[in-house]
Parts: sequence; structure tokens; C-alpha cells
Amino acid sequence: MAQVSAGKESGLYGSRVESSGGSASASAQGFTLVELVTVVGILMIIAAFTVEAVQRASRTMRLQEAAISYSDLLQQARIRAVRDDRFRTVLTTPANGPTPASAFVDLAANGVYAAGDPMMIFPIGVSPMPFTSAPNLAGLEAQFLPPGPGSLQTVNTAAQGPTFGTRGLPCTPTVAGPNGTCPYLSAGGLPTAYIAFLQNTQNGNWMAVTVTPAGRIRQWAYSSGAWSALN
Repeated sequence: MAQVSAGKESGLYGSRVESSGGSASASAQGFTLVELVTVVGILMIIAAFTVEAVQRASRTMRLQEAAISYSDLLQQARIRAVRDDRFRTVLTTPANGPTPASAFVDLAANGVYAAGDPMMIFPIGVSPMPFTSAPNLAGLEAQFLPPGPGSLQTVNTAAQGPTFGTRGLPCTPTVAGPNGTCPYLSAGGLPTAYIAFLQNTQNGNWMAVTVTPAGRIRQWAYSSGAWSALN
């Protein structure tokens, strides 16, 4: 009886050893090469989409940052015009090779940046754009200008840049230089408004900064054929 029991136990233990050995062999096999290649491929696709999304977000942020900085510069020009009792103009200098575009408040009224002038530098990839190159200009004007006949004629497209008079309202310079004049109304009795357009040249997105005849400064984004206010 003892021999039989021992034999049973031996057989039982033997089967247990075989079972344990089989499990170790199965787990030692791990992932196959095909499985590893599949996982790596999926990770690479996810990474590609992630990088593209980050780039789009970064370009949008740079464009919005430029619009906000330009708006702040206009506000500085408005404040300086009231404080200095002299009209102030914001001028823009285009990019020149590795030097990005910039804008400054022309305190000396000579068209040249000088140390001490409030200024900003546009982020890489963002450029000030000509007035006539912007999309759906009529749609933007209809949104920020007061209703009424002749309101579209209030936008000054001939001045070197947005200009503010001593009352903090946009005006139209008629004589250049520190002793020039800047009336608030045109010869036809219309007030003055301004629009500045910015574009991210990497993705083609547009933004605008507007100044109403009352001096309100706003930022606008262009998407799907329409302008929408951001502030």
C-alpha cells in the first residue's frame, strides 16, 4: 500500500512538474515579431498625428499672440497721444531676411524706429498683410463699423498706420512730421477707422485688428469664410 501511494504521489508530482514546465515555456515565447512591428507602427501613426496637431495649435497661438501684442501696441499709442497732447502713429516694418517684421509707435514722427519707442516683434511665420489682400473684407467691415450710409468709407487705407489724436480717437494725418495735423473727420465729415491684417504664412490663417471711430480696439479670426470677434 505504501508503494502504491508513493507511486501515485510520484505520478502526481510528475504531472505537476510537466504542467509547470509547459507554462514557463509558453510565457518565455513573449511577443512575436509581427506583433512588435504592429505595435510600433501604431505608435508611429499616433505620434505623427500628435505632432501635426501640436504644430497646428502652435501656429494658431503665434497668430493670436501677434494680434494681441499689436492691439496692446495700439492701446499704448492711444494713451501716449492723450498724454503727450500729440497724435501718434503705429508703423510696421516688414521682415528683412532673418529679421522678423515689427511694429512701433513713432514718437518722433519721422517714420524711423528709435530707442525708447514702444514696439513689438511679430512671431516667426506671422506677417502683416496689405489691406487689399484680406479675405471677405466687406463681411468684416459690416461687423465692426456702425450701421449707416457711408460707414464703409470711414476705414482709412491710405495712412502709414493706425493713428490716434489727442482725444484718444483715430484720426487721419494730413501733414507729416511732429507739427502735423490729424483731424478726426474727413473732408466729407466722416470719422476714421482702421483695420490691420495679419497672416500666418505657414498655414494661411488670418486675423485682423480693428479700430472703430470710437477708438475701440478688437481682434478678429477668420475661419470658414467668416470673421468672428475674439474680444
